Amino acid sequence: MRDLIGKLEVVDDDAASALRVIDHFDRLVDERASTAAVVRAAAALAGSTAGLHDAARALVRRFTPDGRALPGKQESEWRQEPVPGHPGSWLWLERAGEDGPLDALILERAARALQALGTGSSQPSTSGLVRIACDPDATDADRRDAVGRLGLTGSVTVALSLSAGLGAPLISTVGDLVVALLPGTPALPEDIRAGAAVAPDPLRLPTAFEQARTALRLAAGGGLAPSVVRYEDLGALAVIAERISAAEAAGVGDVRRLDELLAGHPWGVDTLHAVLDQPSLRQSAAMLHVHHSTLQDRLTWLSGQLGYSPVKGRGRQRAAVALLLWRVAHGTDQER
Repeated sequence: MRDLIGKLEVVDDDAASALRVIDHFDRLVDERASTAAVVRAAAALAGSTAGLHDAARALVRRFTPDGRALPGKQESEWRQEPVPGHPGSWLWLERAGEDGPLDALILERAARALQALGTGSSQPSTSGLVRIACDPDATDADRRDAVGRLGLTGSVTVALSLSAGLGAPLISTVGDLVVALLPGTPALPEDIRAGAAVAPDPLRLPTAFEQARTALRLAAGGGLAPSVVRYEDLGALAVIAERISAAEAAGVGDVRRLDELLAGHPWGVDTLHAVLDQPSLRQSAAMLHVHHSTLQDRLTWLSGQLGYSPVKGRGRQRAAVALLLWRVAHGTDQER
């Protein structure tokens, strides 16, 4: 299928797009994905909020194109796509104006996927079980079944990365993230950018997943800052990453100033990290592999450009917060 998609992209992009939709839902069925995963996929592929009325469970599920859950309420204006074999259940796309060119196909394939997942006898793949275990919209029964099939008991570490390399048998993908479930609290590879969090009980994996996503926002894609960040080590710092978006952080004056300085002096962030991380300037210089006098010159220049000293009193606190917000602002694009 993927070879055919690649060939069609050259001569017929519309046909390639249609096959891409079919392939996406086929893979979700193969992995025994959750109901929420199918509805999220429909929303993402259509670029429009998607919803499902689940008659068997008497509930409505709605998701935005970026995967956020919305309150379960359906307006009557949207065209309904029945789910075969599930009387009273249907899907819809909440698109204003004319339908998109692939809307009908997306709804039809999503409905067929839900039919297959609801009536199929095959067991979920490991990848599908990992998704269900971490899915906040999975039922307690489905999550309990998934963690049981995965053999998870006791505490579990959720590790997220934007690249492969986590090296774990229990692994899957959620959007553009690679997610691994590791029993206990094992050490993680230091040569990749990753965020991690611990679920004290496997049934609390969705919470740990979101905490690991927060930690990933503060992990460095290069330089001296840690490339692996654990949520449990963040403490109060996690509140900033959880409540301030990348756009909000990027708009802060101190963060904009750092970006301006980095354009011509790429050593700026590592210098700030070193002086904030080490107890003395000599140890900071050693961390940077520069002479003590070179570091002094850098700090004099930075103080003049920033308008405050990053190594003294409140200036040190201000630099620490500015650097944290800079990580938040750039945390989503360091490995893209």
